[in-house]
Amino acid sequence: MIFSTKPLANCVRAALCMSIAMPAMAQQGNEVAPVADDVEVIQVTGIRASARKNLNEKRFSDSVVDAISAEDVGKFPDRNVAESLQRVPGVSITRQFGEGASVSIRGAGDDLTLTTLNGQNVASTGWFVLEPAKRSFNYELLPSELVGDLKVYKSSQADLAEGGVGGTVEVNTRKPLDMDSYSFYGSMAGLYQSDSEEWDPQLSALGSWKNDDENFGVLISGVMQDRTLQRQGNEAFWEWGAGPVAFEQERSRSSLAAVVQYAPTDNMTLTLNAINMEMEANNTNYAVWLTQADTTWAGAPGSGAWDDTTWIGGTGLANCDNGAPCAGSGTQISGPLNVAYYQARPREATMESTVIDLEMEYQGDNFNAWVQIGDSSSDGGTDFEMVVEDGTGGTPIPGGTYDFTSGEQKWDLNGFDLENYVPSTVVMGTGSNFNATPKTDDEQYAQADIEFPVDYGAIAAIKFGTKYSMHETTSRRYEFQQDASFDPTISTAGILSGKLDVGTDNYAMTKIDDGALKRFAKDSITGKTEDLGSYSKIEEDSFALYAMASYSMDSLRGNFGVRYVTTDATSTYYLEGVRTSTDSDYSEVLPSFNAAFDLADDLILRFSAARTMARPQYIDMYVNPDVLGANDNLPDNQFWVVGNIGLDPFIANQFDLGIEWYFTDDSLMSATWFRKDVSNFVTINEYHADSADIPFGGTLTPEEEAAGWTVQEKQNGQSAEIEGLELQYQQDFGNGLGAIVNYTYTDTTTDSDTFTDANPYLSNSSKNTYNVTGFYENELIEVRMSYNWRDEYMLREPGAYGNRLHDDYGSLDLSARWHVTDYLDISIDAVNLLEEESKQYGNNQEHTDFSGFTEGFPTFQYQQARMITVGASVNF
Repeated sequence: MIFSTKPLANCVRAALCMSIAMPAMAQQGNEVAPVADDVEVIQVTGIRASARKNLNEKRFSDSVVDAISAEDVGKFPDRNVAESLQRVPGVSITRQFGEGASVSIRGAGDDLTLTTLNGQNVASTGWFVLEPAKRSFNYELLPSELVGDLKVYKSSQADLAEGGVGGTVEVNTRKPLDMDSYSFYGSMAGLYQSDSEEWDPQLSALGSWKNDDENFGVLISGVMQDRTLQRQGNEAFWEWGAGPVAFEQERSRSSLAAVVQYAPTDNMTLTLNAINMEMEANNTNYAVWLTQADTTWAGAPGSGAWDDTTWIGGTGLANCDNGAPCAGSGTQISGPLNVAYYQARPREATMESTVIDLEMEYQGDNFNAWVQIGDSSSDGGTDFEMVVEDGTGGTPIPGGTYDFTSGEQKWDLNGFDLENYVPSTVVMGTGSNFNATPKTDDEQYAQADIEFPVDYGAIAAIKFGTKYSMHETTSRRYEFQQDASFDPTISTAGILSGKLDVGTDNYAMTKIDDGALKRFAKDSITGKTEDLGSYSKIEEDSFALYAMASYSMDSLRGNFGVRYVTTDATSTYYLEGVRTSTDSDYSEVLPSFNAAFDLADDLILRFSAARTMARPQYIDMYVNPDVLGANDNLPDNQFWVVGNIGLDPFIANQFDLGIEWYFTDDSLMSATWFRKDVSNFVTINEYHADSADIPFGGTLTPEEEAAGWTVQEKQNGQSAEIEGLELQYQQDFGNGLGAIVNYTYTDTTTDSDTFTDANPYLSNSSKNTYNVTGFYENELIEVRMSYNWRDEYMLREPGAYGNRLHDDYGSLDLSARWHVTDYLDISIDAVNLLEEESKQYGNNQEHTDFSGFTEGFPTFQYQQARMITVGASVNF
């Protein structure tokens, strides 16, 4: 019996949307035959089977969806979930210390991507001291072993949670009643990183059981991973200086998950999820800053001789006959050096997220109902930070010069022995430089959905739902109190700890034992005082109500609906020592429409239209000022960053039009055009203020006092347009070989005054990205080679790190698996085989004096390690 794709699509839609038990379908060649209920649709055992499953998820969805599934328990395509997501068309990632940390979809930026775990938000805090409070999920915390599959929704529908202007990533974990009883997976692996040249252990295990009646099951899984991270690079804080730097971290990540399922009747299933994910991330920054001997050029119009090898930038050059700067001096990129200045910043940091969630699913005679309640909470941040600096004020470098004309930071030290240089003493920073910056994030939620199969002409089902959530996030700062007799000067004799690679040109420096530094500092602590000026708290209550209809007629299927959302937000802070708060509220109506039209049995035309929203970032909503750069060794980098609780949400009107040709059961060629018109971008009104005009209660150096402040005020600003094209090709050649290729063109445009760098395009958006994957498998081996490349993109951060252009970046990755027996596998996974570097440049389109962010200036450059994981796993 021959089935067309139209009735098959209707069956799949009904199975997905109504959760009604029905015979599964299995594809055989170009035919589809019914099979028994107890037979899986697809036997997921290898790369090709997983690719087919992902393709079927896309093919039979009513919306624009891409999927990634684990080939089997413990066989997710990549060790890092974000690394897998970057292979989806239209998706790019931002790396933090060489590991995928955040996800951007279709040029909208990671701030506009919503990630859910089993359908709900996951509370998340960062571990790094400068990491702001944001809504984006940190993928460093999520081990791939916990993931069963994930879906990337690029179009919206009414029953999806709001928040994904770019798109929504839905991460789903495994459930025991879906698995065989007495299932077990265990693995042992070692991770080698080319910069630290050390091997670190990684262990994981999963066990699942269900009773003979298959109405009660328990799944428990655990993951433990260590990583010795070391990163070398160059950094510039211009016009003060630049230098070779290094970052070291001992990262320990663990997670424990438990799932209990109980089906007291054939119609009801109860599922309890409990997940705990933790990371210890103690870290230290090391640097030898090489300062400039001549800083008189900055801000002095016409100072110095102008030539292309000495200066870049400047304003008004077209009006100057001699080519010298008229209204500004440009940025000097070569000249004499002054001193070498030693610095180290040891920190202790943690990050923990927990989820406890109870879900009930009930299948009535003529309806299906779901109820979900839960809590997700997170604690993180830097628990301890100190800084030690050169106690001698720096050591002169006679005859030394710097030369950045090649686009990279280069130094001629004229015989200065950088490797063996260490000052006789270092001075520990006290007061504001000896602190802790903890963060919290918490959400409680309750959601109820009900769906009715109906026969209203083309309408096959209607679905209603509501969700209420209470969210609270805090950022705090404490300064450690110290014994009055404490002497912050430390002799370096006896606490030296070998050599450390720094910079990008095979430099090395003498390392001070960071453990000894921390013990020295902790012995002085007598208590701690909260900096009330840094206290920030956001309380946010959200309510959503939606209605959605699924339809099917002839060769057309899809859904349409509307979601109504209200939000009430309160920012609590201290003003001149008095606790106060400011409120705001807004509501939005979000309609959506999705259609899939079967032009032929193997050809689908898709269209979608929707209005979507994403709430502003917490860091932008904090009313109290975020103080950056005060009382440090860098001149004129004091930022007074003021948020706004009254910021409107991002709103986007978006459209998709695509065509998909499934020329075999395992193969696809597709093209999708997309457009998003996004409003209410958060912009910064930046201006200078004298120190007397800023109510800063801390300490400034005399130079900082004289320089004053750069004030950055958050406000709603311009709109932006995002338009692009996704091309996708996937084919299984039938002989074990296969290929997956995609390319995305994304054009983002906005006004030049949307961002302070005056670039008219969005953050984290690359104009061109592509992915090329080839794979081969047989009964004994699986091999997959992937190359992911993305064009240059803007990174934007408040304060001293500023806005800069990240150079294009490509990563070549390898995954191979040998099936030694039916139960034992040996695997090797490699990320960034070519050790691609991260290069970042100034990109201001308007000159700013005292700035290293002039267009083309080499601000930061970091080496990225090759990471190789070798392991063995058992699965039965």
